[in-house]
Amino acid sequence: MSDERDFGPMDPGWDDPGYWSAFRTSVMERARFELARRREAARLTVPAVLFGWSRGLVPATLAAAAIAGFMVVSEGNSVSDPEPLALEEIVSEESQALGAVLDQDSDWAPTAFMALVEGDQR
Repeated sequence: MSDERDFGPMDPGWDDPGYWSAFRTSVMERARFELARRREAARLTVPAVLFGWSRGLVPATLAAAAIAGFMVVSEGNSVSDPEPLALEEIVSEESQALGAVLDQDSDWAPTAFMALVEGDQR
């Protein structure tokens, strides 16, 4: 019994000597546009890509800045900001409450420190 097998009939070019040449030509013809695109993309440099992005990015950035500026100007002083608290003030004035918040065995709620900072003492 011979272990060698004839795989020739499985070769698409077995009975057609020009098969592989025609196959390569058809594949290259179908890939022509993609290969041309990749060749062109390889020529691009980082500054060229950034310049291409800038055509759409600069107007969008200017529009966002204008909207943000309008929102800041229109807000004005309508909302009064609370007096800021320094960490030293919290530690010195409310040292017992701060210690209870930082203690892991405490029964205080997790939001107790934020309530303390915001001035909501119960």
